[in-house]
Amino acid sequence: MTERAHTHPSVGVDGAIAAVRARGERVTTARRAVIEALAAEPHQDAEAVAARVSRDQPGVHLATIYRTLQSLVELGVLAHTHVPDGATIYHLAVGAHGHTHLQCARCGRMFDIPIDWLAELADRVDQRLGFALDPGHAALLGTCCDCLDPK
Repeated sequence: MTERAHTHPSVGVDGAIAAVRARGERVTTARRAVIEALAAEPHQDAEAVAARVSRDQPGVHLATIYRTLQSLVELGVLAHTHVPDGATIYHLAVGAHGHTHLQCARCGRMFDIPIDWLAELADRVDQRLGFALDPGHAALLGTCCDCLDPK
């Protein structure tokens, strides 16, 4: 049996809002809107988040959305992942179990996997090359089972 996508538990809007407040920061309209957009659909790029926020909160300026994404990453409320041949994607990070991403090079679908699945590789790279791997920061490319065996 082939294991399909493994997803991490969603932290939700309330957890992310609580994390913003716990860091002594204000929960602005833009911050709430960005958090809600990513809680509804993780793995969005900045343009997709901006489109959703603009639809739900038309008064939030585009530049504010981009600044908000950056500030929420700096606060540790969001995480971003660099995707090969694509824009950086964002997802809620607070309370989420450590995970990293796989991306199908054919269909573009994203998969979350536990970051500890790459622990042995990270240890080997460190021992042999003295290189500290950051597996949560970039997606690994491959081909998903649906694209390998289209039905």
